Amino acid sequence: MNPVGANLPIGQTGQAPAVSPATNKSSSTSGGAGFSKLVDNFVSQTNEAQVSSDQAIEDLVHGRTDNVEQVVLAVANAELSFQMFMEVRNKLIDSYNELMRMQF
Repeated sequence: MNPVGANLPIGQTGQAPAVSPATNKSSSTSGGAGFSKLVDNFVSQTNEAQVSSDQAIEDLVHGRTDNVEQVVLAVANAELSFQMFMEVRNKLIDSYNELMRMQF
């Protein structure tokens, strides 16, 4: 199971694009910019899954669709994306706190 692929919108298949740290070796700040882009992309994918879920629910409520399975899948996708986002956030905070406890 590909945990990164779990936050793809419904109907898309395939794997998420690989991020290679070797592509940004020109300076020490480019790694920070690459990480920032990665986080921004992750946040936007999570947001898109939530928006898609909200739209699917709204379509079901207003009778524009009768495919309950599609709505359930959209909601589950959004929920998994958000849970993964929160776990990554928690790991980043734990890592930061661990670095702050270190003595140099």
